[in-house]
Amino acid sequence: MASACALTTIAILAAILFYVLLLLSRTMELRFAASYAMVDCAPPPSSDDGAAAFRGTLLPLLAALPAAAAPTGFASLQSGGGAFARGLCLGDPAPQDCLACLAAAAKKLAGCGASRRAGVWRSEGCFLAYADGNTSSAHEDAFRDVISFGEEVYPAVISVDDGTLPSYPNCFDTRALVALAQSLAGRGAANCSGARVVTDAAALSSNATGKNAVKLRAQCARDRAAAAECARCLGDSAREVRACGWGLDGEHERVADVLGYNCFLRIETSVPPRPVAKYVKQPVVLALCAAILLVLVVTAVIACVRKKRGTGNVAAAAASGQQTNASPAAN
Repeated sequence: MASACALTTIAILAAILFYVLLLLSRTMELRFAASYAMVDCAPPPSSDDGAAAFRGTLLPLLAALPAAAAPTGFASLQSGGGAFARGLCLGDPAPQDCLACLAAAAKKLAGCGASRRAGVWRSEGCFLAYADGNTSSAHEDAFRDVISFGEEVYPAVISVDDGTLPSYPNCFDTRALVALAQSLAGRGAANCSGARVVTDAAALSSNATGKNAVKLRAQCARDRAAAAECARCLGDSAREVRACGWGLDGEHERVADVLGYNCFLRIETSVPPRPVAKYVKQPVVLALCAAILLVLVVTAVIACVRKKRGTGNVAAAAASGQQTNASPAAN
């Protein structure tokens, strides 16, 4: 029994020590889901006698596009009935991943009914659209949708030395952000793997106080690959991103995907890993951890002692009963 109690205490100590070290070495994170499938179905014409014929040529096109785009990450197809479709996989994914993403996207577009133009964007990293012409419409040029997600990163212990709540620098300089996004057109944004750039938050914000890194990832559709057109599209996308709410204080992380028919833009902030020394130097943290550890150890020892006493009482009662039963026999 004593050995069992000792092992229990050691196990509790090991678990608590591991948890404390985990708190000291990194931050607590609250994660948000980053999965989405955004569908844009343009309003169908008020009168469309050729809708059935158009859809009859469109559906086989959507079925064929994923396999056509998977090897290189992009394809643009045309049917004899005037339907056009194009698919783009972001980055440089494996062909099977590109195929799976575009196949799922094609199923989504099949639900747009009589729409002559539609597009779908999936968080797995692909875009698929169809139209009744090979040039962009005014709706497609202007369309943008911003999907934001990310992580809230908190220190293990939040303390304010002067007794006041901290202020969180939040805002990007929109002009600097637009210029950086446009520069990606000249860095290969129209290539199969797109373009990326990483900079410090201070280069894009006048009030960033933390060591946030900012990464921009961009990709333009290859059939809209002219540098000027790609730069214009990326600049328009950057203007749609809200300038504030980014928490550029080294404690927050954000991601924003800007979805468009002719380009994709991702803006992502990240923070560096936390050094252990930052928390070891805080006596309040150490005192709190020590107190918790002491309470748990004492609780474990008391539980073991009570259990041992209970076992001893049961054994004594059993021995007393045996002696009682043996007395008549002796007589």
